[in-house]
Amino acid sequence: MVSIIQFEEDNLAGFHVQHYIDESGLRTIVHEMEEKARVHDKVHLYFEFVSFGDWDSVQSFFDTLKLKFHSWNKIARYTIVTDKDWVKKQSRLANFLTPHFEVMAFGMADKEQALAWLRQPLAGKPEQGVSVLEAMPRHVVGLATLDGLSADDYRTINHLLEEQVLQNPELRLYLEVLHPDGAAPDAMWEDLKHGVRYYNKFSKVAIAGHEEWLQRSGGQMPGHNVRFFKLDERDAAIDWLR
Repeated sequence: MVSIIQFEEDNLAGFHVQHYIDESGLRTIVHEMEEKARVHDKVHLYFEFVSFGDWDSVQSFFDTLKLKFHSWNKIARYTIVTDKDWVKKQSRLANFLTPHFEVMAFGMADKEQALAWLRQPLAGKPEQGVSVLEAMPRHVVGLATLDGLSADDYRTINHLLEEQVLQNPELRLYLEVLHPDGAAPDAMWEDLKHGVRYYNKFSKVAIAGHEEWLQRSGGQMPGHNVRFFKLDERDAAIDWLR
């Protein structure tokens, strides 16, 4: 069951989730987020989970939300408030979406602290075009991007690979693309081949994105060692990369 929490700040979208989220509740969340993103450059999210399953249930919800909502470039930070012990695992929360977002988790007794954190001014640092995904197998480089990859992004990737290739002469890449616009998947792979200095060190490459974005590749695979996956197939993609 989902209900919207109203806040004084119009760029703050709040949701109370109790027991379960059905299709109607998911539509409510996505619609509210889309409305906020339509009128604000930056949006903050507040999720309050009460008696809502286990850690896997929450992660599954965010995986589904990743597919339904497209304006992730508008999200600046989000917080989760819950009555469950898994709040202590907050270091893993960034993997729900991407490391582009600031995220914190709080217990139910700390709601005011959670809101105070959301309301803090954003740091004046430049937005990252590409971020490193943690919790990957040792030989897998995990990256996430909201849009396309710029020259600065390729410099960041190359610097990362310079360190990785010393430890693993054979690398595997997982690239997650959250925005459905921009270059098609096969075109993005061609850009990667030209922009990444060590692309020939990759024995396998998995590219994940929205289904409609993946369909723009025309069903053509750019090579036997490159595969496309939907955003909710991260586990399958990682298993294939192992």
